[in-house]
Amino acid sequence: MPSYEVYVHCFDCGGEHPLLMKIYLEHGPDRKQSVAESFRAGPVPPQVLAIKGRSALCLKTGKKFRLENDEQVLLVPASLFQP
Repeated sequence: MPSYEVYVHCFDCGGEHPLLMKIYLEHGPDRKQSVAESFRAGPVPPQVLAIKGRSALCLKTGKKFRLENDEQVLLVPASLFQP
């Protein structure tokens, strides 16, 4: 089953930060995509739903922010990190 690294788009600094979480999805995106893009036409898997409402840390400002928007949660196939 393919694995995905979870990143978040930070509205404070405009960057992307790792959530340091890996999830496994049978039918996920083949490239970096937001949760909103990936599951526009169908139900969102429970592993992805569990991310909503968590806190993330901006690595530039040191501020925490809540993940409320599916546009800001990004799924990145782990295969993109392998040599």
